[in-house]
Amino acid sequence: MGPGQSDRQSGSKTFFFLALILWVASGIGVADGSPPVSKKIPDMTPRWGASAVRLSVGKVFITGGFMGHDVGSSEIYDPATQVWTEVAADPHPRTSSSAVALPDGRVLVTGGYNGTYLGTTEFYDPVHNRWNESTDDPVPRGGGVSVLLRNGTVFVTGGFNDTGFLASSEIFDPASGFWREVRPDPVPRWAATAVSLHDGTVLVVGGYNGENLGGVERYDPDSNIWKTLTPDPTPRWGAAAVAIPSGDVLVIDGYRDGYLGSAEIYSPAHDTWNPVSPDPIAREKAVAVLLSNGLVLVDGGLNQGGLLSSGELYDPVHDRWERLTSKGGPAH
Repeated sequence: MGPGQSDRQSGSKTFFFLALILWVASGIGVADGSPPVSKKIPDMTPRWGASAVRLSVGKVFITGGFMGHDVGSSEIYDPATQVWTEVAADPHPRTSSSAVALPDGRVLVTGGYNGTYLGTTEFYDPVHNRWNESTDDPVPRGGGVSVLLRNGTVFVTGGFNDTGFLASSEIFDPASGFWREVRPDPVPRWAATAVSLHDGTVLVVGGYNGENLGGVERYDPDSNIWKTLTPDPTPRWGAAAVAIPSGDVLVIDGYRDGYLGSAEIYSPAHDTWNPVSPDPIAREKAVAVLLSNGLVLVDGGLNQGGLLSSGELYDPVHDRWERLTSKGGPAH
């Protein structure tokens, strides 16, 4: 989840954050156990540190996170019908795992924290609504990032475990279940954000390693080389990044001396940053997913008001935000 013995400590800033988390947890009274399968719900379950991907059918899959305790609850949002549906829970409740949509339609979920730093790696099958275990990551980690590479393998880097902030990087082959160590990130970091770019390289942005980071690195899996790029003008951890259709990257939200709604567009072609309209709801450790229509769904996370289930849609073409509506069930 986060750095430190309880994975919720990273200096004085995070001690404040931990106190707020515990205050929120004391009042939300979440029930234990797996949620019912395939049950319509009004909104995304409020949570911090979940993982999310867009499925091959255009729906959004969200799993895990922290909501008073680490959870495995999983949901699917259908943008076409605006319906949220509870689906089979991850058998391993966890916060700050990372998820990747695979070409065969399954979802890979790896790492995380649930009192122990995890290397646990599983596949979620949305067609049959079931989970299957795979080979553990040899480096247990919470708060790492993972992205799909062009050859169908998955790149995993960073995070935190009992040894400290991590720079270690691996490539996982879903077909064979084999993990291969590759060159580490030059910057050890927890709670960074990462995307796969159009040219097949990986962009890693921000994070925390005792200080708030704006550092940006680009990893080339073909040459196994990292390159340092122009830093994000807003150093932060717990941000979300999405590669948008233009080839640019939207980086939003996060935490740095307070909850952020700030948003920037990074141009890989020009190595430049430009500010855009901020998220109306400042938050950290939210999920952000590019939808099939080119809009970006942003939901969940945490701010001074507590755990969030409120969502927005960002239109990168018109630089405009709108409130997400849903028809999943009766209003809270």
